[in-house]
Amino acid sequence: MKIVQDNKSLKNLCKLLKKQKIIYLDTEFKRDRTYWPKLCTIQFKTQRNIYLVDMLLIEQLDMKELKKILIDKKLKKVIHSAKQDIEVINFALDIKVENIFDTQMAYDALYGGDEISYTSLVEKLFKIKLSKKYQVSDWESRPLSKYQLLYAKNDVLYLPRIYAYLDNFIKKRNLINKIENKNLQLTEHNDIYNPKTAYKRIKIKNINPKEKKLLKKYSKWREVCAQNLNIPRNWVISDKNLINASKGREVGFEKNKKMYNQQLSKFNDYINSKNLSKKE
Repeated sequence: MKIVQDNKSLKNLCKLLKKQKIIYLDTEFKRDRTYWPKLCTIQFKTQRNIYLVDMLLIEQLDMKELKKILIDKKLKKVIHSAKQDIEVINFALDIKVENIFDTQMAYDALYGGDEISYTSLVEKLFKIKLSKKYQVSDWESRPLSKYQLLYAKNDVLYLPRIYAYLDNFIKKRNLINKIENKNLQLTEHNDIYNPKTAYKRIKIKNINPKEKKLLKKYSKWREVCAQNLNIPRNWVISDKNLINASKGREVGFEKNKKMYNQQLSKFNDYINSKNLSKKE
């Protein structure tokens, strides 16, 4: 695997990626203690090699050509369980990744059942067991360990074989349009950080119009708090308590709301005094 940490290497990689009909990619990022994701690496698989772009150097690297590749509608990007990867890439590079093929989504459409993980799919199709040990390791640390590099490499290594397998069955079963429509949905969610639509993330059944109105109000408040404090939304208040609050069971909700409103007020005062961007 080749590591890309300078503009010359990145330029060469982009030249190579432009020649591909399909590119296979994966990311490693950190978001366990923050609201805003931190993109750490993007791995690309080509016919002959695997490349790891060190995205912690995003301010030093010229990302112009890489952005063009990722938004190119003619160039297919194959990713397993693409939703979070796309969210993080779009946020980090301020783009909208186009023409995505999600291998998890395609497999589920073919065979149904629960969402299958990448390691489970590799084992199921190729009888190869991959370690998950370094999945939640510190991808912001540098240098990356040899074990992290191996994990990152394996995350894209089998994507071409998975894609070939799925593509074959999709064509045999005449499911091309169905799969394309499902993958197209991945590019249509551009408001994932919009507080007004935060309620859509919350899974809830049997909700009446009055409760839904309250859920929208409370989830919007939570999203604003999480964004401004840059903490996970569930650290502000859990989905369960938001649902309870919307249904009139507000035990602990007002206490949490008061506490975080105080923190938010202090944070905004600090931002205004320093004349800083909230994302900074």
